[in-house]
Amino acid sequence: MTPSNDIAEIEEAKISGNYSARKIQRWNPSSIYATSLDNTTNNDAIHMNLPENHISPAQMYSTDSGKMFHAGSICIIMVGLPGRGKTNLSISLCRYLRWLGVRTELFHLGDYRRKNTDLNNASDLNFNKLNSNSYFSLNPENSKIKILKQEIKNELINDILTFFQSSNGQIAIYDAINGISNERNNLYNIFKSKNIKCLFIESIIDDLNLLNDNIKDAVNSPDYKSWDPKDALINFQNRIKSNESYYENLNSKSENLPFIQSFNFGEKILINDLKHDFLATKIIYYLLNAKIKSHSIYFARCSLNKLNFKDDPPITDSGKIYIKKIFDTLSTDFSNNKIPNDLVVWTSTRLRTIQSSQIFKDAGCTVIHRPELTQLNPGAAEGLTDEELNKKFHDSYLSHESDPYHHRYPRAESYHDLALKIEPLILEMEKLPYDILIIADETIIRIFYGYLMASNAKDIPMIEFPQNEIIKITYHTYNNAIKKLVVEGIDKD
Repeated sequence: MTPSNDIAEIEEAKISGNYSARKIQRWNPSSIYATSLDNTTNNDAIHMNLPENHISPAQMYSTDSGKMFHAGSICIIMVGLPGRGKTNLSISLCRYLRWLGVRTELFHLGDYRRKNTDLNNASDLNFNKLNSNSYFSLNPENSKIKILKQEIKNELINDILTFFQSSNGQIAIYDAINGISNERNNLYNIFKSKNIKCLFIESIIDDLNLLNDNIKDAVNSPDYKSWDPKDALINFQNRIKSNESYYENLNSKSENLPFIQSFNFGEKILINDLKHDFLATKIIYYLLNAKIKSHSIYFARCSLNKLNFKDDPPITDSGKIYIKKIFDTLSTDFSNNKIPNDLVVWTSTRLRTIQSSQIFKDAGCTVIHRPELTQLNPGAAEGLTDEELNKKFHDSYLSHESDPYHHRYPRAESYHDLALKIEPLILEMEKLPYDILIIADETIIRIFYGYLMASNAKDIPMIEFPQNEIIKITYHTYNNAIKKLVVEGIDKD
């Protein structure tokens, strides 16, 4: 029998252990990968097309194709009325899947529409007057608009097919209303004919308070970047009204499609005709944890970063001064220069970090100590200079130079180990609706940053977080944004 392309070719393990050694090096990109990412550490890379040499921080293994074995190609098709958080959910899900090592791309119909039309300058369609009803209706009366909409959808679908066929893509996320049953079935048949599985995810919000909050956030869309906020809100509400009478919910009785219905962002989930394979299970679990996010995650380095890994002394006087300056600087980022009671603070279980967090506990904050936030264990490399490492562990030193993210010295941890260790915290971070302050070693902050900014694993070990800065990463609908708060009176390192 001729092996299929989805089956890995395995060779006998060269080193004893509970793993299989593939013919390519486990973490190195295959020879088909040639380009490199021009990484800018202050920008969220979630909307960048994945470079061919991209390695995800929590990727479990690498393959010649860049795909996970036995998972196939999947097109996730979002479904939902405007203002139901589809774009927020699409981007969050893409971020998580990329983190796991799944080659995932976003395809927002709104981006394609904006590329092909100008809401304020399309005289042939009188677009500016129509944008609150005809164009954004699921059933526009204007024949020219119907043709235009179909052309734009066809362009998006062709790009999805190209992603699977030419870019080693594994999951495409198609973000649009997709509110007509017949059109959903047509999409299913198109992708099925190309051996691409479909998974429909419908976001339903029947909590009026949550819906109103989400509609207010939706007017931050690129469509409204030059609009008066009140006019934008009215226009967006008109978009919703123009779709409600035509919109059809996913229905297992009338549509034999694999789908997930998520109510109020994970409050309740209904599943229809879905095989519970690895990726489907990960997606379901993520949807149970994902929330609408518009809060911020703050990162501050802990004091006494030069101690040996096993040392655990109490906080020093200089450490108390340091954390007080962190507290005061962070306060300036909130209204009335006051730390809010609903700020959640995470630290490791080291004595000095527990004691450092007391100032936040006294301010009424919830403080949680996590063993997963303990810094990277350097093992036998602790305290050694580069010259000493090269002499004592020459081969290991060369491996570390080649891949500092995945390599570990004897009895040490790698950054990849840290990424796998903190995955439960990432899911908890996705679920919490409050601002979070994480006080941790620079090695831990690098991993969280890599997740929130969709970084390539190879860049993470080189990202620097000075001691005199608090890093603020704020969730937005379309991308995460960074702000740096300088802590006066503290040395950079």
